[in-house]
Amino acid sequence: MSELTVEMLRSLAPQDLATHLPAPVYTGERAGVLLRLVDTDLIEFYFAGRITTYSTQVLQIQPITDPAVREATLREAIEALAICRKVAIEKHAEQHRSNELVMDAIRQYAVDRHEEGDICRDGLDDFLASFGLASYVTRVRVEYTITGSYEVDPSSEAAAEEDALKCLQPDLSGLDDVDDDTTTYEVSGIQVSEV
Repeated sequence: MSELTVEMLRSLAPQDLATHLPAPVYTGERAGVLLRLVDTDLIEFYFAGRITTYSTQVLQIQPITDPAVREATLREAIEALAICRKVAIEKHAEQHRSNELVMDAIRQYAVDRHEEGDICRDGLDDFLASFGLASYVTRVRVEYTITGSYEVDPSSEAAAEEDALKCLQPDLSGLDDVDDDTTTYEVSGIQVSEV
């Protein structure tokens, strides 16, 4: 890494200056690190625990020539940037969670207005789609009663009744879109008689 001087800072083209960054430098008596260009004549500078943007035309710097001081200055900047990164990630995650809660509340408000008759279904669907929100899906419950009979080869009435209670069940496999976790049935009213 070549040493960056104030003359280089002021005169190098942005793409050439960028090749010298990050650069440990002194400003006055304190060591800091020029981090990156943020515009053609603006540079981010880590100094005394802060990251600040300065004009390349006014910042006064001197290169750090002592390798130990250069290393310590870079290490301090890296540690500070790692902390900044962690805080930024946490803040972003917090904002993301907050945004999700707001969007969920907005969606629920629109759904409630639809269910109360204030918004038509097409209007609700258009609104939800426009904002990338989950579609409103209604479910239908089907209740049914099945009656029937069957005959079994010679058997006791008690055994036939026990088999019916254990094994009779509806076959829903031919139906579309059935949520298997919601299926319930009860076998009752078994009457067994001799024919």
